[in-house]
Amino acid sequence: MFNLPATLTWHGQDYPVPNPDQLEAWVLDSVCETPEGDIVEPDHPDSWLSLLRLI
Repeated sequence: MFNLPATLTWHGQDYPVPNPDQLEAWVLDSVCETPEGDIVEPDHPDSWLSLLRLI
């Protein structure tokens, strides 16, 4: 699939990157989480999909 990092540093903290299955589910669900667990639109600047530059 993609060559994703194991972790992402966001706001000074390291977070484990979600697995590809979870990322795919967020693409299909039209909602996505931020590293802190907030639910946002997939194209929100703080969403995992945006932070990983997948959208």
